Amino acid sequence: RGTAARDAYRSGGFTLQLMNGALASPVGIGPDTDTLNYTMHNLRVGYLLNTPSWNEHPLDGCVEIIGEISGSAIFEGAGSYLVGPSIHIRYNFTQPDWKLVPYIQLGGGLTFTDADEDLTQRAIGQELEFTPQASIGFRYLIDPQWSLDAEFIYHHISNAGLADRNLGINALGGMVGFSYFFENS
Repeated sequence: RGTAARDAYRSGGFTLQLMNGALASPVGIGPDTDTLNYTMHNLRVGYLLNTPSWNEHPLDGCVEIIGEISGSAIFEGAGSYLVGPSIHIRYNFTQPDWKLVPYIQLGGGLTFTDADEDLTQRAIGQELEFTPQASIGFRYLIDPQWSLDAEFIYHHISNAGLADRNLGINALGGMVGFSYFFENS
């Protein structure tokens, strides 16, 4: 067998990632809104679009498309839950001998919440909200099929002006988890 990165990151490969963490707001980005702090639990399925060229250029890597289902428990602020799907595009910075693979990720999705039922808050105005988001993270490859993962995430929640209340939420947080790389011959 080759090195971990060379075996894990191949075109047509699938990944399964489970991430858990917590996010907090407000964070000084955007309007001053009420506090909304929540856990985040994400199940992600990824598809690797290309095999890195392995030319040892520092920006060499591969693109991964990710579908995600997220469930969150609100532990401070209005409401009790956030749940919904997202789609992401991730760029994995890979080298053939690296076990630590950094990545950047952009995405967006939908979330369903009961936070809108609290009429004293101004941030969330309806049950269905949008969630643009950005992350930086890394995977530490234990072997070609398993990695330990960590991620720093910016997560926005708003309804794009579709409801009267729409100051939105800007949250920052961290997540940890693991990935499984399905064998791809």
